[in-house]
Formats: sequence, structure tokens, C-alpha cells
Amino acid sequence: MKKKGFTLVELLLVIVIIGLIALIVYPSILRIIGDARTSSYENQVKIVEKAARAWGYKNALLLPDGSGSTDKEKYGCLKLSVLTSGGYLSVDEVKDPRTTGKNLTGAVRISYSSGQYVYEYVDELNDLISNDSRCTVYN
Repeated sequence: MKKKGFTLVELLLVIVIIGLIALIVYPSILRIIGDARTSSYENQVKIVEKAARAWGYKNALLLPDGSGSTDKEKYGCLKLSVLTSGGYLSVDEVKDPRTTGKNLTGAVRISYSSGQYVYEYVDELNDLISNDSRCTVYN
């Protein structure tokens, strides 16, 4: 009578093949996840900059005009907390997709160049705000 089933060698061969496939696929999956997080972060930054632009339209008199005689009047720093408390951003829009559950920690630098305002999100700008005297902080 013949027994039906797999031999130990056949089972080991299947496990080795599955392991090789996993070794080939795993780095690709990690790269795809990393690319998706980076893309999501870039989209998040665009949303923050757009919200800062909307804040700037309503608060145009506070913005630097580039004619200041001191370095302090060269650019402004807009904290994300101002944008969320003013209703320009929701709390979900300041989540950092690169980390799990943490918020973005930067701020928007607003400067005046070539006749127009430039809104640039800078990661970790909160450190710059507390250490840079050229930055007018909007609260």
C-alpha cells in the first residue's frame, strides 16, 4: 500500500523556495513603502504651505516686505499650531507620514523675494525659531 503525502525532502525544498522568494521580494516591498511615505510627506508639505499661503492672505500686514533695515525683518516663521488653531489645517493634516502617530515638527518660513511671498516648510524649524534672531515668529 502506497502512502500519499510529501517526503521530508519535498517539504524542505518548498520551504527553501519560499524563503528565496521572500528574500527577493522583501527589499522591493520595503522600498515601495518608503517611497509611498516620502510621497505622502511631500504632499503633506504642500498642504501645509497652501494653508500658510491662505493665512498670509488674511494677515498680509504682518508679513515681511523685504524692506526692513534689520535682519529680523527679513522673514517670518509661522508655527503649525497657528495654522491648526486658526482653522487653516486640521490635526490630521499635521501628522508626519514618515513616523507613526507623530506630528510634523517644523514651521513655515515666509520671505519676500522678487516681488512675491515665498512660503517654505522647513522641518525642525522650531529649533531655528528659538535660536535665530532674524525670524519674526507669528503667534
